[in-house]
Amino acid sequence: MNVKIKLFLTMLFSAFFSIGNAQILYQYPEGQDFYEGGREQFRQDLRNLVKINQLNPCEKTEVLMMRFVVYPDRSIKYVADEDKLSLENNKCMKDKTLEIIKSMNKWKPAEVNGKKTPAMFAEVFTDVLFFENQFNEDDFKSHVYIHKNKESTISQFRKNFMRCFDTNGYTVVEKYSFVLHFDVNANGEAGFFYIDMPSSLNRFNEMVIECASNTKTSYWKPATFKNIPYKSRLKMPITFTER
Repeated sequence: MNVKIKLFLTMLFSAFFSIGNAQILYQYPEGQDFYEGGREQFRQDLRNLVKINQLNPCEKTEVLMMRFVVYPDRSIKYVADEDKLSLENNKCMKDKTLEIIKSMNKWKPAEVNGKKTPAMFAEVFTDVLFFENQFNEDDFKSHVYIHKNKESTISQFRKNFMRCFDTNGYTVVEKYSFVLHFDVNANGEAGFFYIDMPSSLNRFNEMVIECASNTKTSYWKPATFKNIPYKSRLKMPITFTER
């Protein structure tokens, strides 16, 4: 028996991501900064603290995407990464970043409807960020979708996603759009999924994640910095139309 879903009535807007028992914004609302003066001031203050503390570059090239939560009281907390191998390979970068971050105090809490709310931000940390004024874009290579052992495009990823998605049992009576966010780690594995407009039906949401996950024939080649793979973020808009 088909379950008719009038999506504009049954969709539950949720901008929050669960970490432990806490409800935290996955990202800052558009137009809001996590740091006084914005990201460029954040990076400048990082470099100044590196000089003040006389920190040295790591012995080898290291690159690490790290997430932090800024809380309403302007405190900050590192979001633990489950990619243990990447952390081991970039221990110098992680330790140096955490040492600097604890000295910074210009954090700006996110606000939703005038209320301060915990929210995450992410940054890619390298010694270039700490010791130089700008990145060389040629040092970065974006993630690439691999389909049937060949480099492909995000369009192919979208096709595979829609082909995987089983809409039997669901009747969309209004156009339904959402944006799927996820990471591709240094091993090319997809994870840390977040749907910015989730369905009220858990099975529907679970299928979104299942269909965006790696398969035997389709997976990701990770992003690299100076040929060193690192975790990167993706977002993909999805639209289901009335049928």
